Amino acid sequence: MPFKYRAITANCGNDTIGIEASSNLANNIDADGADFYIINCQETHFEKTQKQLEEALIEKGYKVKCLAQMATHTKADTQLHSNTGIATFIVYKEELVLSDINSAEARRTPASGFLERISSGSGFNKGGLVTNFAIKRNDGERIDIQAVSGHLDASSMLKRNQDWHVLHKKTIKDVRNWDQLLAACPNLMVSGYDANTRNRLDDKNEEINMWDNPEKYPEIHALDRASLAAARYSGQSTYAHAPGPDPKRPGYAGGGMLDFVTIYDGKISKEGIVTDEQVVQQFEPELNSERDHNVIVSPLCTSLEASPFERVKNLMASRLYGVAPLLAEEIQKMKETDEGAKDRLVEIYQQYLGPEGFLDQAIALHQSKLVYVQQLMNLSLDERLKDEVSKTLFGELEWCAGNPDQLAAQQELMKAFLNSLAECEHAVGIKARLDCYLELKEKIRKNERINAAEAFQDAAVQTYQKLYINFATKLYKHTDSLPELQGAMEKLLKRLDAIADHNVEAALKSLDPKKLDLLTHIIAQCDDSFNFSHAGEIEDMEKTNEELMSLSHEAMGSSSPLWRALAETVKFFVSIVSKVSPDSTLAEQGELVKSKKLSDSIIKYRTALHDMRPQENSRSDDENIMTLD
Repeated sequence: MPFKYRAITANCGNDTIGIEASSNLANNIDADGADFYIINCQETHFEKTQKQLEEALIEKGYKVKCLAQMATHTKADTQLHSNTGIATFIVYKEELVLSDINSAEARRTPASGFLERISSGSGFNKGGLVTNFAIKRNDGERIDIQAVSGHLDASSMLKRNQDWHVLHKKTIKDVRNWDQLLAACPNLMVSGYDANTRNRLDDKNEEINMWDNPEKYPEIHALDRASLAAARYSGQSTYAHAPGPDPKRPGYAGGGMLDFVTIYDGKISKEGIVTDEQVVQQFEPELNSERDHNVIVSPLCTSLEASPFERVKNLMASRLYGVAPLLAEEIQKMKETDEGAKDRLVEIYQQYLGPEGFLDQAIALHQSKLVYVQQLMNLSLDERLKDEVSKTLFGELEWCAGNPDQLAAQQELMKAFLNSLAECEHAVGIKARLDCYLELKEKIRKNERINAAEAFQDAAVQTYQKLYINFATKLYKHTDSLPELQGAMEKLLKRLDAIADHNVEAALKSLDPKKLDLLTHIIAQCDDSFNFSHAGEIEDMEKTNEELMSLSHEAMGSSSPLWRALAETVKFFVSIVSKVSPDSTLAEQGELVKSKKLSDSIIKYRTALHDMRPQENSRSDDENIMTLD
């Protein structure tokens, strides 16, 4: 006989679930005749909430038990006690028996002791609690359940994704055989969490619910894809807030779809997130209560009766549906009578769903992508390049699809790509790595072996060499009638080779990658300046020269005489290329300001180029270390 149940989530604001909410739940369960309700709470007062529920359920024939609790300290008045936090309660019929209860904390930043906890900030308080337990009837009928109560970070999308990953890790197990796989796959997984996914604001400060189009918002990809097959319940607005922008969270509104109930019950749901108030009950905040989130109540559900084999394959297919749909379909078609079916399921779980499996690694990689793109958006780069990189990183949503060997190679490639991107911050270097990534990805598709780290290093070196040779070619082909420009370009190439000879690949590879990226950017900008000057595109030349002057000023702070010499030579080149441009008056208008404050007034450099003639100095030829202050 199946079990009837509801799943509930409630962020209680370090208070109780509420007298009215408790009464409503008691009336519901009485009317439902349900076997149990699972209530996942965040920021709840453990004892007071249990007492409130017990008082509401007097003479209803139900018991209340707090299955597990995890103290959190999210407000000033909760720092010195452990009475509030994340918990999972169960309301269940008196004749039912609870057994095999065990729980695991999933804190982003575990800590021991008061001082360590305080220093960890929100990391100690965010994450969640995973509780495994069983419910038995007197006739021996049993259902195994995993309950997840989560609370994700309120201020940082990066930390929210870390919290989600930490929580995910606690729901999976290292399995080696069928019995262990069966233990890792309960009949029912019930989650309730405050995802803190507030509405975004557009350019007109209009609110946008990211969950209406989750594919568009990488910050919720992991939350969405990992639970795509679950039955999901929420509301369009689940948090009491003042309308309009949130002053603490730029770019976000105060409220939105924050709170969720999700249920894996053996069936793949294709309904999306259900918010229909005829289906999903919401209990709003109450007077004289600190609870400021709505309580979200799922519709009445009935457990699926399934054999152990069906139970395992159903849960595995559900968890893979959002990231490897074809594999999920393959699993659904499996039959217990198929030869080696159980061993195949064990193998798939180990490869895809276990610790360090493909899904676990994909969620970790997604965090790294978010970190990088946040840094990328702060760089002064062409928006089209930023978009191209973002689409490359976030364009594929079926994270674990395809041949396992190719998938493993793709994940290693992405790690190497992100590591290489972290070594550069200029457009030429980023584009070189992007092109290299796409070429390597195609090789993997063709089942060719690759060495990604070596390929990215080679791409960076070859890009520099190509730009150097291109610039040198222009020197010898186009400057015979311009001896001053010819001299400036020769000096520039000499200074670049003093740091790392462009003909010696080993020297370029031994250079700090960020310094090679800077050299690449300098030669690319000098080449652009020459081209703009040659074409008479003065405005573009001036913008490029401003960037070169800024780079020169930055490099002047280096501890390396070689880099300081390069900085002086870049200034010299800028003065000459401006002088020989069609609008030669630019070089006749003043004296160059050479103070340390140059970067604050760099846009005025055109008024003082004529008199800038830096002298060549004798430098050590074996230094290649630049320390930028």
